[in-house]
Parts: sequence; C-alpha cells; structure tokens
Amino acid sequence: MSNQKTFPVTDAYESMFGSKVEETENFLPSILPLNLNKRLIQLVMEKAKQEKRWVLAFVIGTKPCFYKFYGSIVAANKAGIPNFVINSNQHYDDVLTRGLIEFNLQNNVACNLAIRGDLAQKSAELMIKVSWLARYLKRSWPDVTVVPVVLGDTIMTAIVPAAWMFSRVEKAIQVEAGLRSMAPEVMKRYKNVDIETFIDQQFYGKWLLLRNEPFPEQWDTYTSAAGSEYLFAPVNLNKEHLIREGYPEGNIWVIGGAVVDALELKRKEKSEKSVFDVYPQLEKGRWIRVDIHRRENLTPRRFKAIVSAIESLVKKGFNVNFIEMSATRNALDYYKMRDFMVKLKKYNNFLHTNVWPEYSHVVEFFESKNCLAALTDSGGVQEELNLIGKACLTCRLSTDRPETVFDAKSNILVPPISSDFMMKVIGHITKNEALIKKMENAKELYGTNAGYKVVSILSRLMKKGERPFKWAHEVLGLWKEKSKGIEYL
Repeated sequence: MSNQKTFPVTDAYESMFGSKVEETENFLPSILPLNLNKRLIQLVMEKAKQEKRWVLAFVIGTKPCFYKFYGSIVAANKAGIPNFVINSNQHYDDVLTRGLIEFNLQNNVACNLAIRGDLAQKSAELMIKVSWLARYLKRSWPDVTVVPVVLGDTIMTAIVPAAWMFSRVEKAIQVEAGLRSMAPEVMKRYKNVDIETFIDQQFYGKWLLLRNEPFPEQWDTYTSAAGSEYLFAPVNLNKEHLIREGYPEGNIWVIGGAVVDALELKRKEKSEKSVFDVYPQLEKGRWIRVDIHRRENLTPRRFKAIVSAIESLVKKGFNVNFIEMSATRNALDYYKMRDFMVKLKKYNNFLHTNVWPEYSHVVEFFESKNCLAALTDSGGVQEELNLIGKACLTCRLSTDRPETVFDAKSNILVPPISSDFMMKVIGHITKNEALIKKMENAKELYGTNAGYKVVSILSRLMKKGERPFKWAHEVLGLWKEKSKGIEYL
C-alpha cells in the first residue's frame, strides 16, 4: 500500500488567490502585483452609482494609447461621465510612459496591472488580473456598469474584452475597430513589373485581404471586436469590414482617427524645448525618419534588407534619422548587426537616436520643412502623415491603413523584400517631385474631434438605457429582463 500523501483538490482560483471574498491587498502582491488607486475608484464608482451612468474604463496598452485616448478622456470629463484609466504598466521607463505626464493623465490611473513577459505570459496574466478586477468592482458596486474602452492593436485590446465579458457579462467598447490588413495584388508579381507600375498599381489596382500581419496585432484587433458591443471605426472601409464579418451596422460608428485630438493639440501647443534643440543635426537638410518595430520585420531576410537599405541610403547621401525601438535593439544584437549602425555614425547625414519621449517632438518634426518622409511600419504614423501632409513610405507587405494608399495616395508600400528593391522604390519616389507633391497634398481621411464623437454617442446610449451586452431574445426584440439571469452560476 502506498504511503504517498494525498492533497485536497481545490478550486483553481482559490488555490491561487485564496478566498474570493478576500480584499485586494491579498492579491499575490509579490508574484502578480496589481496596484489599485482605491480612493479614485471609490469616487468614480460612487459618482456613477448616484448618477446612474456607466463608468468608462480607458485601457492603456502602449505608448501611443496615452495620446490616442487624450481626446476621449477630455470629452468624458467635460460631459461629466465617470471614468478612469486601467494601465498595463508594461512600460515603466521615462521614455515610454512620458505620455502620462505630457497629456496630464497620471491622476486618472485607477489600476496598474504591471504585466511582464512574452505574449503568452502577458495574455495569461492579463486574463487573471483583469478578471479579478472586474469581479472586485462587481462585488463592491453590483449595480454600476463598468465598460472597458480599448484601442489600437495591443494585447490589451484582445484580452481585456474577453476577461471582462467572461467575468461580468458586459462587453467592451472598441476604438479603431475594423482595422484589417490588405495588400495590393501587384505585390504578388513585383518581379514582373517596373517600379512605376508597382507604385501605380498600389494607387489604382486591386487589393486583397491579408490579415496575418502585423503579428500579433491583427489577431488583437480582430478578436477585440468579438468581445465589444460598440465599435468605433476610423473610416468607412473599416465599417465595411465589420459588417461583412457579421457585426450589426447599428453598433458601428465612423468617427475618424483616434489620434486627431492629440495631434491637433500638439500642432498648437509646442513643447518647451524644440526637437531641433534636442537634435540640432536635424536642422540641416531634409530627412527620412526611420522607425521599425513590427515582429514580422524582425525576421532574418526582412530585417537584414531593412538595415542594408538604411546603409545604402546613407552612403548615397540621404539624410537618415534611425529611431532605435526596443524590439529593433534586440534584433540588431541578435543578428550581430550592431556594427552597421556604429559605422554609419561617422556620416554627418546619419542620426541614430532612441525613441523620442515626447509626442510633441514627433509632431513638430513631421510638420517641419526638414521632414522629407517617414520610412515606417507603424500604423499610427500612416494616419499622422496623412493628416500633416507628408509622404509616408510604409515598410510592409500589407497595411491595415490601405485607405491612405488607394484613397488618399499619401502612402506607398516599400516592402522589405531586398535592399535593392527597397532602394529602387525609395529612389523613384524621392526623385519624383510631382509624386512627392501629390503625397503631401493628399486628401485628409481622419477628420476632427474623434473623442467628442465617441463620448456623444455613448452619452446617447446611456440616456436610452442601453446595456453593453444583449442576449439573443433582446437582440430579436422578444422580451427584456432587468437581470442578466446568470449571477447564481
């Protein structure tokens, strides 16, 4: 007979967190920290309870979220709608969190999730922490509806709606909904056409859905829609994608680009210190600003093509400002290509910098005569340059802002197929003054006052007594119930 001890089987939740009725300070602070501003939460939740309004929980994933949510948070405060910020806190240095101070959001943060690790670890940690937060708020304020507002294509955008829906039977609000990557059909036959045709077919040719990149961002934004009740799309194309996928048209609104409010603010409100004081080298000549960070562009062939193209641009006399993102830094070291960048520093037309902390500096440079174009794999930059009126060269095989190419014509894909091909495309564009002018004077796509539009629509929904979740009998108009009816489970 075995002498092996037997252990009681306990609920997994309780085995990790203890009793479900324990207070927040007992939430594994040393292993999975989760920091709450209890005073702020109390004030916001009590206000919502008294006024019978929703609480909007703005979810911050990465650096761009700080300024993309600026307009909506300001609008919510003006409208008196209770709100707070849930911050992933995955970035904690002064560079990547400067947006908190730059847009005066530091006092809005009710929860720091402090997530760490790779994509799988972050996803698992988010599911646990957000589920706990959702239940904590439900237990303490059972009659208050709290709706996460997610944005962009971060892992937060995908996981938070799922965790919230599973824990509270309440769906989220997705801003920048319906972003689906597309590729020009000519990309498949780039070897068989000249560069002029390659560009012309991007503007006027057929495009294909190609949602496997950016990775994992396309999964993030696609999954997020399934966990969101209300969908705010930048342009009509995004709305069309969502309708084709089966989302009800009555729950989709086209409100423009989320970045427009912050961009407008920074075009008027300059930083105390000019970007040209920080980087005086940029004052001489016209520059191509290069920022590369997408995972697919860090694969061997693509990344080596990009680095080699940067080297060729510099040696051919182009002024190049290379922004070293954290992901790029890791790739340079992994592929042992750091020497390329070190050797380029001897050239006066090469400027190697870290990420610029202040968004105002990015806007100031893009607006200046010293900016020729951006070579980027960022989705947000494609929008910003369309609004500012500068040429965007998108270093990708596909883009989730295809409207900037075939509609506005402010953007051209420069696929990292090889260094030579990239140089041919960039060379053709930069030497063609008429093409550059066409890109600079392109139609603006992303409107104004996006935050105000979001909050106005949500205010109307609240007044109508809408709830961010409906069963089929409610959607079909068969009957309504005050209770969701599953709290006992």
